[in-house]
Amino acid sequence: MEVNMSASHPPAWEVLLLVAHYLDPKTLAMASCVCKSWSVCMSSDHLWKPICFTHYPSLSTLRLLDSAVSYHRLFALGQSSCRRRLRSPSVPHISLDHLIFTMDIIHGDSNILTLVKSGSDLNNRWNGVFRFDIELHGGNRSIIEMSEEVRVTWTVVLKGWRGVFSMMDRKEKGRLVAAGERWFSEELPSLGCCSNAVSSSLVAELGLGFSYASDGDKKRRVEKVSMGILSVVSWGYLGIDDGLRYLQHFLLPDAV
Repeated sequence: MEVNMSASHPPAWEVLLLVAHYLDPKTLAMASCVCKSWSVCMSSDHLWKPICFTHYPSLSTLRLLDSAVSYHRLFALGQSSCRRRLRSPSVPHISLDHLIFTMDIIHGDSNILTLVKSGSDLNNRWNGVFRFDIELHGGNRSIIEMSEEVRVTWTVVLKGWRGVFSMMDRKEKGRLVAAGERWFSEELPSLGCCSNAVSSSLVAELGLGFSYASDGDKKRRVEKVSMGILSVVSWGYLGIDDGLRYLQHFLLPDAV
């Protein structure tokens, strides 16, 4: 029996086609594997047009651009796209144990605070998000003049010097918040697959917590340093795994 391949008329095997109208997309796809004739019948635009329009109406309109593409093909593209969106992200190739965080505060030509901290020693009390607090003690606490600009740098180093990534290099006064903390922010670059003109929507955040110094209200002693990666889309800090996945693009470019 010859099957009519015309797009303007239903294919032959009217009974089979009538039954096919009651099948779901998965069953139709399975039925199309029975034989060549069934494949032609079960791939008919008469079947897949309403299915495609119901699930992916925007894809259905692409027929206006190219009438040669079938609704069956458009539906398959829509399904593949949905699976990619729902796919669980890969496990990061690096962990906090592989990282060293370094931070410097510079005033003029003087380095008034240097901090080096292994990722495994970072204090995370933020429910698994990429924000860490470092309490300073003894000689690590430095005094800062609050009314003056300082240069703040934050660098992440992959142990073994396999990679280095600059998270922040700012010279400013920072912004004061209600708790008396001083925060510095810098937009992070997009991943290597995108143009530099494309924003990553991520911001490196570094905060300084103070106590008053003994020689006046304008000077403060640094008691705490906070570091994190903030998403300006959700206005929340990234999860640790998401932060690690971002960093590995720059620290291990051959692994992504």
